[in-house]
Amino acid sequence: QKPPPLPLEKWSVRLPHYFHENRSDETDWQKVAAIIAMLRRLCIISGPPGTGKTTTAAKIIALLIDVHAPHSLRFAICAPTGKAAARLGEALSAAAASLDSMSAVRSRFPTEASTIHRLLGYRNRRFIFNATNPLPADVVVVDEASMIDLALMAHLIAAVPPEARLIILGDHHQLSSVEAGAVLGDICQGTTPGLH
Repeated sequence: QKPPPLPLEKWSVRLPHYFHENRSDETDWQKVAAIIAMLRRLCIISGPPGTGKTTTAAKIIALLIDVHAPHSLRFAICAPTGKAAARLGEALSAAAASLDSMSAVRSRFPTEASTIHRLLGYRNRRFIFNATNPLPADVVVVDEASMIDLALMAHLIAAVPPEARLIILGDHHQLSSVEAGAVLGDICQGTTPGLH
């Protein structure tokens, strides 16, 4: 589903503040990802290490906060393992500190990440948050998605509110899941670099 339209005049004016003008002839795929995140409820960003996936996500988060101000957005930031969640939290904290942005954006910027199991409230072999009890979130960001197996991804997607934005990060060429199903790899299979 498409999200409710954001005021184009507002986010298009704020976009260059986070994604500076590219003077080369090459497409700025980070900016393209931000535009997709503004226009769609689902944005998947895949690329090898060092391509700026987390930095792009941080800028998208800041842009969303900026565009929705003065209203606050609820963020859910997660990764499949504790180590990956800790790395994501550290990366977002560093990105937030380096953002040339308004203090209001920095003060609302989410820097804590959890595991998917913790986010969904795993108790007694069940998840507290599910399709009938969705996450209290407006934006859900998932990192290291290549490590997520089919069953866990199904639980996560079921718990994402229909009106929320979902931003998925990962490298579909590495760190495949231990359990059955390589969801990110299947989604990206047969694609070429670019916009899909």
